[in-house]
Amino acid sequence: MRRKVRIIAAVIFCILSVVAFLAQAENQRASVNEGGKKIIVEIDYGNNRPSRTVEIPLVKGKTFLDVLQTVATVETHPVGQYVFVTSIDGVAGKRGEMAWYYTIDGKSPGELAYSKVVDGAQRMKWIYKKDVCSWKVDSKLNPQKEGGKQK
Repeated sequence: MRRKVRIIAAVIFCILSVVAFLAQAENQRASVNEGGKKIIVEIDYGNNRPSRTVEIPLVKGKTFLDVLQTVATVETHPVGQYVFVTSIDGVAGKRGEMAWYYTIDGKSPGELAYSKVVDGAQRMKWIYKKDVCSWKVDSKLNPQKEGGKQK
């Protein structure tokens, strides 16, 4: 019986050692950024609270959504093949009214944050502003139009 307990303890110890080693290796890999480069993340909450700016190490291979999730509490919502940011730090978008948009180095990226990989960007800004495109994504009627005519 003692022999079985020792064998089980040894197996558990080995498994935990491997898991700890892999976790440490991942942490070291993640902390190795692109030559000490950093990215500035700015979050403009609109009139809900003061804006916030954070500078973090730029880690190769991360998406802009990954970067945002390292500095804020983020909620997302999948629509078909897309993933949209719906809330940042508790400030939630309201379909047809307000939504979260982002820019990279002052320009619209033309791609959603979950799929856009950070590649040499210096600044990412998230802005809570008037929703101008949710109706394009889910094929529902434009809230600014009624039956295809402008209100």
